Amino acid sequence: MRPSLLLLLPLLAVTACAQQPGPGQNVAVLTSLPEARVCQPNLPPFGYVQYARDEFPWDAPPNGSIAMANDGAWCQIRFQHAWINLLVQGPLSVEQPPAHGEVIVGSIGYSLRIAYRPAPGFAGSDHFVVRLHGPDPWDIPVAVTVAP
Repeated sequence: MRPSLLLLLPLLAVTACAQQPGPGQNVAVLTSLPEARVCQPNLPPFGYVQYARDEFPWDAPPNGSIAMANDGAWCQIRFQHAWINLLVQGPLSVEQPPAHGEVIVGSIGYSLRIAYRPAPGFAGSDHFVVRLHGPDPWDIPVAVTVAP
């Protein structure tokens, strides 16, 4: 028995969407940022996984961290978010800005980006929160350690 074409169309549409890069957010800015000489970003994988007919989050909420030198440049966290085994492209926003620096968020294709630059002369700890908007919003807290 041949499957109906009507049943295959949604599957083909999902597959096509999963392979097409989504629209970028701040692409020109993110690709032109100078990288700090010491930049150690970390963000564990996160998203949703499907088991049978149920969806389960893992590592929710994810906690990111950045260890970097303050040389006037930026440190970027590059990550991807998955939802039911598909990559999700969603806009990012800064929910809580850092006290001692600045953050730029965006995406290049399905690679989501969080870029941080400390204020001139700052050394110590900083913290900020980024929100990933999408099917279910995620708040991503990021702890920063800045060396002089």
